[in-house]
Amino acid sequence: MTRTLLHIDASASSHHDGDSQEACRRTVATLTALPAGYRTGLVRRRAQDLYEAIPAHHHHERAVRELRDVLAA
Repeated sequence: MTRTLLHIDASASSHHDGDSQEACRRTVATLTALPAGYRTGLVRRRAQDLYEAIPAHHHHERAVRELRDVLAA
């Protein structure tokens, strides 16, 4: 779990540096590498926080939609 959280935090740093697309791609890759049962709790919350930090006008972009879809699964 710690390694997963570190990957998501690194992705969030990409977002804060202005690359939301890359942040979403990295987070999707991190989440999909986990069995579904591990995409809960703090791991899910951190990924959800990243998604919510992305301005709504970017939500139509493919990488952001993919993150939304992984979170919805």
